[in-house]
Amino acid sequence: MLNPSVGGERRTPHVEDPGINIPDQTVIKKGEAVHLARDFGYVCETEFPAKAVAEFLNRQHSDPNEQVTRKNMLLATKQICKEFTDLLAQDRSPLGNSRPNPILEPGIQSCLTHFNLISHGFGSPAVCAAVTALQNYLTEALKAMDKMYLSNNPNSHTDNSAKSSDKEEKHRNKVVQLVKALAANSESLISIPDFHTQ
Repeated sequence: MLNPSVGGERRTPHVEDPGINIPDQTVIKKGEAVHLARDFGYVCETEFPAKAVAEFLNRQHSDPNEQVTRKNMLLATKQICKEFTDLLAQDRSPLGNSRPNPILEPGIQSCLTHFNLISHGFGSPAVCAAVTALQNYLTEALKAMDKMYLSNNPNSHTDNSAKSSDKEEKHRNKVVQLVKALAANSESLISIPDFHTQ
């Protein structure tokens, strides 16, 4: 949990129940949360084994009768992820002293702002990083399925899938830029007061 109770002295009971002691030094401070989010984004982008996971899971679903349904499920999931990241790209939560003009409806913007404030800038970049890792997996899974399909049907043409892969790659790059921008802009959240210690 990013926010300890008043003064950092008490921890949540579920952590204390198993007999785990957490010293005060383990509490994540605002500046550390920003750096952690940036590092987490980088690790998700560069080290998450999307291709290996995709190949492993595709082997479990290699039944030719299942492939069309599975591909449609992967494509639908990619679309949902895109809608989600497009929404996060429109988030205009206050950053330090700056107050960007909102784009989203006040109801959803206030929810995103609340999340950004209580996570000290870690939350949105971390969510974007995790979704980027998921999108990388989905892209690799679709590539592996296309490769599997081509090996089973050598006369097929892939012009449409190549165009689709280019679009997916461009979208993934936009998401990566969003994560980096959120992480870079989050540094100014350090000046936001901690409402939980008042």
